[in-house]
Amino acid sequence: MDPSLREVAGTGDTDALYALIRKDPYMLEHIDQIPFIDTPLHIAANEGQIKFAMEMINLKPLFGRKLNQDGFSPMHLALKMGHTKLVLRLLKTDKDLVRVKGREGMTPFHCAAAVGNSNLLFHFLETCPECVEDVTVRNETALHLALKNDHTDAFNLLHGWLRKNRRGGGNSLERKVVNWRDDDDNTVLHIAATKQQHQAVQLLLDSFYGLDANAKNSEGLTAREIIERVERQGLNMSGAEDDDTTTAKIERIKKRTSRSERALVKLIRARNGLSENMLNATLVVAALVITAIYQSSLSPPRGLWQVFFSSRFIIYPSPTSTA
Repeated sequence: MDPSLREVAGTGDTDALYALIRKDPYMLEHIDQIPFIDTPLHIAANEGQIKFAMEMINLKPLFGRKLNQDGFSPMHLALKMGHTKLVLRLLKTDKDLVRVKGREGMTPFHCAAAVGNSNLLFHFLETCPECVEDVTVRNETALHLALKNDHTDAFNLLHGWLRKNRRGGGNSLERKVVNWRDDDDNTVLHIAATKQQHQAVQLLLDSFYGLDANAKNSEGLTAREIIERVERQGLNMSGAEDDDTTTAKIERIKKRTSRSERALVKLIRARNGLSENMLNATLVVAALVITAIYQSSLSPPRGLWQVFFSSRFIIYPSPTSTA
């Protein structure tokens, strides 16, 4: 790129830009012919020059989708440098810019999940909900990336959006995304179990009726088995010894249940428990009984509803993944 053009893009001088265009009307066309390059839009995005960036994307809309030599689009760079207002202006100009795949197949949506930027994730989902289905070259969804990078707040946002999404096909989208496997056949439940993110495990088990809790990763492990292995490793590292005496067992039962133990119990129940039809029938009967008991009140006590319905856990076969 002409050094003069690079300078005016960095300083955001639109008057100087048009002075250069008067000298060489094909200047921007020449840049567009190069497959991978830092365009003036890349430079402006990196420096947070909003007015210049909007001027440039108006002149050359395709610059918004072009990758530089490092595999980044202008929106990738603006996000990386923390220029949130510019990211949102680019999004408003073309919502599909959030789905541009850059280095390692990472879209700006993936990048926001990987760094835990819940504010941008919200705006991306509101403007371009289809972006939640995009995956990286490692077959990771944004939910995988949020958990792998320990951004539980971002994961909670993505989880909540999937649960409350009112678009047509929302149920199938839930099952598809939460059961999606990365290159190691890990679902988000596997990742949460491996990273000992017990709150995320609990959230998944309590919320997604179509969750395949018995899915096995490339090591042949279910999330339950991963939690058990992590718990065993923790005991071994602390030097704890098995004590199978009756007294010891009683004391263990009396102890307060940790989040990891509770998650493990739920997984084991899912594997060894009632069939889907039997579980549904049980829940219906339970709901009727509670309603009959409290028919004189406007609604049953909130706590009792939670006891029955937070435990609803139906397992579906793992859907066939499609790229």
